[in-house]
Amino acid sequence: MKTPNKNPTAIKIGNRIKQARKMAGFETAAQLNEHLTDWSASRLGNYEAGISTPSPDDIERIAQLTDASPCWITFGIGPIRSSMRDIQAIRHQNLVYLAEQAKQLSKTKALVTALGISKVKLDEHLDNPFMNITDRIARRCEKFLNKPTGWMDEQHVESDPVCAAFPDDMREVMGIYSNLDPEERQRFLRIARAFTGTPTD
Repeated sequence: MKTPNKNPTAIKIGNRIKQARKMAGFETAAQLNEHLTDWSASRLGNYEAGISTPSPDDIERIAQLTDASPCWITFGIGPIRSSMRDIQAIRHQNLVYLAEQAKQLSKTKALVTALGISKVKLDEHLDNPFMNITDRIARRCEKFLNKPTGWMDEQHVESDPVCAAFPDDMREVMGIYSNLDPEERQRFLRIARAFTGTPTD
């Protein structure tokens, strides 16, 4: 059977869906699927695997069930959780990025040595968003990347090509929008439509 070609954008979105699912306490896609009774058994799994790209409506469904930001799932920008900015979640996202970069450069062993943990422990961190990434590990990650102190505690669009493909001003707008509550978002959209002369529904 021919393996489906995976779209890099779909893979990035799928990774974020998987992280959101695990952070919400759903250990497996099947557990989350129990709340998506009108979806096929393979639909969510295909999204997480990067085999297919979810529609905006499907992303909204997943976001609601996992308390994640739809903007973050789609673009990798703004707060990860819709209800709070979670430092541990951001550290996990950055650690995943760091591990991917190290793997591409055949430097996984060097990364493990720099962090002072075993490869098994690193894999546990990558697979479990709830696993505490200590300040010591965060600072060692920053040193390995030659980044300033605190880099691990902030989101970085350069680590996500989906978001990085957008112009700076558009990323700024997406970031602002993602931080608004539902009522504020509607007000934001009304102002934008009035400014551009776009007809309202």
